[in-house]
Amino acid sequence: MRLAAVLALLVLPLAAIAQVYTWRDANGKIHYSDQPPADRGAQSRRLAPSADSDDVAAAPKAASDRRAESDKQAADAKAKQAEADRNRIEDAQRQEACERSRTNLFGIQSGQIRFRMTPSGEREALDGSVRDAELAEAQRAVDINCAPRPATPKK
Repeated sequence: MRLAAVLALLVLPLAAIAQVYTWRDANGKIHYSDQPPADRGAQSRRLAPSADSDDVAAAPKAASDRRAESDKQAADAKAKQAEADRNRIEDAQRQEACERSRTNLFGIQSGQIRFRMTPSGEREALDGSVRDAELAEAQRAVDINCAPRPATPKK
């Protein structure tokens, strides 16, 4: 039984050698087939197994290399997707901070009396130099939060 299996494995590479028939039809089109045409003669060629299949030891290595490359590409794609998600979240946060800063600046510039709470818990009206300082701080917050996103360096 084992001898039959060993012989089958030894004969198997011979079965991989194929014969191909080539011929031209009436329109000049070239045809290829593993069966000869019935109505005309055809050129016959023997095809040997591909160079990849000759080296049995190289086949698993090539497969593992392809698998490693595929894994690397998948990891790179996952990292790019994570970076894109992170950028999208940061953009949404920057947009929200920009809107809050603009609303605050508009409220200070509107001329309405605004108040803030002192550390002791009392209300203090924003007027004079305190209002000017709050206005400058609100303008700085708008400038920072509404500025275009800095370009990320390419790796």
